[in-house]
Amino acid sequence: MKIKQQLDNVLHQEMDRKNFLQYSGTILLTVLGISGLLRVLISGEKSQVLKTSAVMKSSFGYGSSRYGQ
Repeated sequence: MKIKQQLDNVLHQEMDRKNFLQYSGTILLTVLGISGLLRVLISGEKSQVLKTSAVMKSSFGYGSSRYGQ
């Protein structure tokens, strides 16, 4: 079968919510790629950790660090 025929078969097939979400997830992973998705998830966690540590460091107020830093 050609790709156009396969796509046409999938689009005209009756499906419930579970099947729709499975197809949608498969397409999303194919387009973005698993490594790209993991990279986005990991970079989101790192930025949150960096923001938290910056807030903690500055939240102690005057005199919390050595002079000149």
